[in-house]
Amino acid sequence: MTDTPTPPEGWYPDPAGSGGLRRWNGTGWTDEVRPSAAEAPVAAPAEPAAPAEPAIPPAAAPAEPAAPAEPAIPPAVAPAEPAAPPVPPVAPGSDAPTHAGAAAAPSGGTPSYGAASGFPAYPGSGAPAYPGSPADAAPSSGRADIPTNTVWIWLVVVLPLVALIPLFLFDWATYLQESMYASIYPQQAPYAASASLAVSAGGSAFSFVIAGLTVLFSYLDWRQLRARGIQKPFHWAWSFFVLVVSSGAVYIIGRGVILRRQTGKGLGPVWGWIAVTLVTIIAVVIWAVTLFSSLAPLIEQLSYSTGY
Repeated sequence: MTDTPTPPEGWYPDPAGSGGLRRWNGTGWTDEVRPSAAEAPVAAPAEPAAPAEPAIPPAAAPAEPAAPAEPAIPPAVAPAEPAAPPVPPVAPGSDAPTHAGAAAAPSGGTPSYGAASGFPAYPGSGAPAYPGSPADAAPSSGRADIPTNTVWIWLVVVLPLVALIPLFLFDWATYLQESMYASIYPQQAPYAASASLAVSAGGSAFSFVIAGLTVLFSYLDWRQLRARGIQKPFHWAWSFFVLVVSSGAVYIIGRGVILRRQTGKGLGPVWGWIAVTLVTIIAVVIWAVTLFSSLAPLIEQLSYSTGY
């Protein structure tokens, strides 16, 4: 059997962790230390010569004929197993020196004292990354915690249904019948004119009430949204378009778009307005068909009596 060779005598990184160099005499660590140099550790010369540091006494030449270029690598000796690197013996109470490329001993030797390589830093970050470090927090998604529904906006949505009440409460069949008779019989014209004026005035007043309530509820909704923390909600003045389109659609849709951008929600009243609009159209169609059905016999009778 061949003995496992030990590293030659020389200066190696202090295994005690002082950051300097400690002298290895070929069999164990000595008490001689010195500051670390920039170059690699220098092994003891093959022949007796003056030491690198005057304060260190000359050392005897090692048994090997020549010192290797790398002190931590032992002389070329055929190992018992080619795959296993030579491991220097460990003296009691001391650690054998190792070099940066040396592999750890299978029996659990002391690790080398080389500088540990750092993990790559995050792009754009001055702090180094490390395993298990938390990822950057995702940006907050606006003010999703603010409620966007108010009682006022839903009142604006359902006001068109309130406007349908006169269609079903007023006796339109009698009113149209008297208007037809007035057009055929002039003596009844004054009564028909007064009735027509009353219906027109009442309808206009009711329309203005609905428009005023639309503007009022829009203002109250806008004020409540601001009190909840919405930045620059859709202005309530857009609700005056009710005088043009007879609906609060402009304010409802604009409000939904702004709230969607700021909170990610707020389109409920828009869908509610669409549903109310469909119900209104269906109700008006049913009312018109019912009214025409009730007036059809009268129209036929007047056509027969007048010869038209």
